[in-house]
Amino acid sequence: MKRQLGLLPMLPLLAAWAHAAAPSFAGTLCHAPETTYFSCETSRHKTISLCGHLPASLQYRYGTAARMDLQFPEQASKGAELLRYAHYSRFQTGRAEVTFSHLNADYAVFDYTESGKRRAGVHVTTTSGSELEIRCVGPIGGQLIPLGKSLGCDSDSALNGGACP
Repeated sequence: MKRQLGLLPMLPLLAAWAHAAAPSFAGTLCHAPETTYFSCETSRHKTISLCGHLPASLQYRYGTAARMDLQFPEQASKGAELLRYAHYSRFQTGRAEVTFSHLNADYAVFDYTESGKRRAGVHVTTTSGSELEIRCVGPIGGQLIPLGKSLGCDSDSALNGGACP
């Protein structure tokens, strides 16, 4: 009993240390009262975010708080119609993507976990065949998997095995 009482004065210090040791999430392009479904910073010093209020709205945003490079769709209320979802899982592996096409490119926001290691970002493929992968660096906020309940299935994605339920 004395040992437990002796730790009581240290609890605030332990709580402060645990809070400081936890990774902090630095940024999102979502605005209150929107929900941040997914967000991360990239090595290009930009932010990738999926923001909204599903099932009513969802919007992909890429850029900085000062300058938005891309918002899709233009009206967030069209997001649940225009954004698609793909998912694959097996033992120690989970892959999820939210996809859309804009102008002459296909976009896939990806969130992959394999053997406990998480990798995320956005993959861009142009109609001319050019490919670019912009990876998240640092903390990743949110997850794509819950979006599968509100978004349509991406029947073109290999993650869905070529078929949608």
